[in-house]
Amino acid sequence: MEYTSGDYSRHYIVQALFKLMETDDYTDIRVTDICAKAGVGRATFYRYFPSKEAVIKFYFESRNTEFKRGQQYKPRCKEDYLDIIENVVDALEKNKREIRLLQKAHLEHLYFDFMNEGFIELFKNELDHGNLFLAAGYSGAIFNISMRWVQSDCKEDKSLVVSAIEQITFGGRRTRPKVKKFFTRERRLNFPQPKNQVID
Repeated sequence: MEYTSGDYSRHYIVQALFKLMETDDYTDIRVTDICAKAGVGRATFYRYFPSKEAVIKFYFESRNTEFKRGQQYKPRCKEDYLDIIENVVDALEKNKREIRLLQKAHLEHLYFDFMNEGFIELFKNELDHGNLFLAAGYSGAIFNISMRWVQSDCKEDKSLVVSAIEQITFGGRRTRPKVKKFFTRERRLNFPQPKNQVID
């Protein structure tokens, strides 16, 4: 794949913004600062991005495009989806620096909005599923799992993250808690009973 000058300019702008976020508050970073760091002019910045938030949204979109490009096949069974879940978690760990910077700047909602849009598109176009509340449920759950793991600097075992997402996606077998049987036959006999009720 050949990259254009515009691709390089967008890449430099994205990297410049995240680099500045390592040392400065997001609210204090100006477009002029980003341009100086990226080595581009303001006209170039506004040719591709209307705002700083647009830069972050583009970052998510580009990573998503890159992820999809790396998928060699369309999932057809549970095992295929499990492979994708593991790849998603690997990608999350790979991009933890940027996500942690978003957490620091209280901009997690941009990632959440991106996930919501992605799940809605998936349910509408690929799964042909009309219940978009379910899409919101999936994205909300996976977002919270992702944020918790990144917040711990991805130090917790990755298999726990994969397992949690797997159970949410496919449903896990839940063991019913054992409850001591209170209403034994003797106690039921002493309990007020409606007329004509047969007690076994």
